[in-house]
Amino acid sequence: MVEFVMTCKDADKAIARFLDDDLDNRELADFLNHIETCPVCKEELTIQFLVKVGMQRLEDGNTFNLKAELDMLLRDARKKLLGRRYLVLTSYILELLVLALAAATVVLAITIG
Repeated sequence: MVEFVMTCKDADKAIARFLDDDLDNRELADFLNHIETCPVCKEELTIQFLVKVGMQRLEDGNTFNLKAELDMLLRDARKKLLGRRYLVLTSYILELLVLALAAATVVLAITIG
């Protein structure tokens, strides 16, 4: 299987979707991996996060720590990705169990009949 490596151009396009929580599992994993290793894209994420979240906080008059909030957003995204992967794995295991049960039922029916 060929592994996709996200480019800076791809990451830049994905930032807005990341901030809107609109990336699928593969995109989210690729994005997080790229952001962790590319300081230029991490800086662009920080800028876009500041514009999107920081400006709203200023308008609302709220105090905030954008660096801490962005770090928390990235940590939460990693946790969410792990949770999604766990659910996908669980669904595959359940599907295999159902198939095994169906096969066992057929074998039992043939044996009895």
